[in-house]
Amino acid sequence: MTAYLQKVHAAAYTITDADVDAMKATGVSEDEIFEQTVAAAISEGLRRLAAAERVIT
Repeated sequence: MTAYLQKVHAAAYTITDADVDAMKATGVSEDEIFEQTVAAAISEGLRRLAAAERVIT
């Protein structure tokens, strides 16, 4: 899951059904994939927001 979550952080727009299918093939549930994806996306969004605020102020 680490590589998948790094991809979410770096380039979420590149995530495809194949990425999710690969995670499910390893036994990870759709619920866990969803929860981890949302958590990673929010974390990255907040990091970028903080970086923008530092530049603006």
